Amino acid sequence: MASQLKRPVTLSARDREELLRLTTTGVHSASSIRRARVLLALDTSVGEPDPKEVIADRLEVSGEMLRLVARRFAETGGDVLATIGRKKRDLPPV
Repeated sequence: MASQLKRPVTLSARDREELLRLTTTGVHSASSIRRARVLLALDTSVGEPDPKEVIADRLEVSGEMLRLVARRFAETGGDVLATIGRKKRDLPPV
């Protein structure tokens, strides 16, 4: 059964290596590692990804998290570092 994603995630080999390195080595925030694992699971360049329910169960995240990460990947134009990082504030705090 194919994954029903509106925005498919296609990673280059370099991006995939970078995400694998980020999830396995060094000290990074938990949210960055979680988003990187979601991107790796949704990647269509290595074959058809599992259904989103299976991915969500395996990574222990919600289906909404999968949708949000895929949407952010599409909005950033495929920039994986911008996808897994925090967004900059538009306005400074008052």
